[in-house]
Amino acid sequence: MALFVVLLEFYAPWCGHCRKLAPILEEVAVSLQDDEDVVIAKMDGTANDIPTDFAVEGYPALYFYSSSGGDLLTYDGQRTAKELISFIKKNRGAKAAAVEVTQTDAVEEEVTSSTPSGSIQDEL
Repeated sequence: MALFVVLLEFYAPWCGHCRKLAPILEEVAVSLQDDEDVVIAKMDGTANDIPTDFAVEGYPALYFYSSSGGDLLTYDGQRTAKELISFIKKNRGAKAAAVEVTQTDAVEEEVTSSTPSGSIQDEL
């Protein structure tokens, strides 16, 4: 299964801060367009029901989700393309690496415990 990350903005059409953020999110999307595992999404919070998992108290509200860690994070950092890209890369990489190490350790443990000592054979 492919790992992916989503940066989701809840916005309101009348919100000045949302209008200011729109070209910044566009810049982030263009910068990461070659990375098929990154999704930048927007949802009009005034025209759609907001799922209860999201505690949207104002607009814009930015949330980050990584399939590798499964955690839903609220983004409270600076609203610049540089900071958003840095946040995406930092939070997706750390969790993905942790999952890979855990899976590798489990495989090594299983191979070690299921191989009788002295019976390792090298075959072509």
